[in-house]
Amino acid sequence: MRIEGDSILIRDFTEDDLPLMLKWLTDDRVLEFYEGRDVRFTMETLAAHYLEEIPSGFRMIIEYRGQLIGYGQVYQLSGELFDEYDYPDNGNVVYAMDLFIGEPDYWNHGIGTAFLQMMAAYLKTSKGADRILLDPRKSNGRAIRAYQKAGFSIVKSLPAHELHEGKEEDCWLMERVLSQNPIPRI
Repeated sequence: MRIEGDSILIRDFTEDDLPLMLKWLTDDRVLEFYEGRDVRFTMETLAAHYLEEIPSGFRMIIEYRGQLIGYGQVYQLSGELFDEYDYPDNGNVVYAMDLFIGEPDYWNHGIGTAFLQMMAAYLKTSKGADRILLDPRKSNGRAIRAYQKAGFSIVKSLPAHELHEGKEEDCWLMERVLSQNPIPRI
């Protein structure tokens, strides 16, 4: 997969990206918002997790003007994932996404918003997606604002949805509707 925009390139995550992930996921500024500062990664733990195939999904690296700055993953909802989000399985093609900008110097530049808009267009045209979901912690105001700028709306609260730094954190379920033609359940 390769998606190119004016300043952003989205490409497949590879094993060669593991040292960069280690840099990002050992930076407390990043861990405060992704995974948690109490999580300790090594090359072995990263390889075990990030090289594992995502069923009906993929992992990606975000480049901005030639600089590797972030990570994302996308997966299609099925079965128990609909239950986890308490989201209706009514025949729509629904994807969920996680992402972070690992280079703090690139925070607050609109890159996350632009990335999400590019991914929404890609998922709609290439994967037939009707909806995309995100589940940010309620305390992550910067991410929530970026998601809203990218067309996502808060659908509902997900109480105690994510374990972060030893505490069950409340999250928002956010949705971007890509298709106004929901498939009715039969």
